[in-house]
Amino acid sequence: MIRTFAAIDLPEEIKADLAFVIADLSRKNDRVRWVKPAGMHLTLKFLGDIPEQVVVPLSAELGAVARDFAPLSLAVEGLGAFPNPRRPRVVWAGLSGDLEPLRKLASRVDKACASFGIKPEKRPFQAHITIGRLKIPTVVDLNKELRKKGFSATEIVLYQSELLPSGARYTVLNRSILGYKGE
Repeated sequence: MIRTFAAIDLPEEIKADLAFVIADLSRKNDRVRWVKPAGMHLTLKFLGDIPEQVVVPLSAELGAVARDFAPLSLAVEGLGAFPNPRRPRVVWAGLSGDLEPLRKLASRVDKACASFGIKPEKRPFQAHITIGRLKIPTVVDLNKELRKKGFSATEIVLYQSELLPSGARYTVLNRSILGYKGE
């Protein structure tokens, strides 16, 4: 079994901007475990543990989903926390832009995964980029301006996630290009 998730990669420029924001926020919030830029992504679906033999057929299914969607125009905008800033477990950067197509993409990815026995998501999709986590909820100071910066989401990436003492390590298992019809 391998631990997996489907996501949209972020351009290096977006990761660098978020790293700058995290550097500032970390001075005010020492209890937050901040995400390293290499680990930043936009999760479409956390699959959990799946059998390795499912990777190839699931990748083909994600490719079929990706073909039905054009690249998405998104922008990083705003900061927040789940479930709320007074008792956060997750600190996130928000998104704007093609959010309705993004929500539909996440829903189709969820349905594709369900056909492989992966439990469907119960919560509604909320577009965000996780930038920090807290084991023990405590008030966080998110008073930092996040400069709005756009990017194009062009592919669905299926990742393997290995939890290590140094943090999670992500390995690309498959990339499915949005709108790619083949030749």
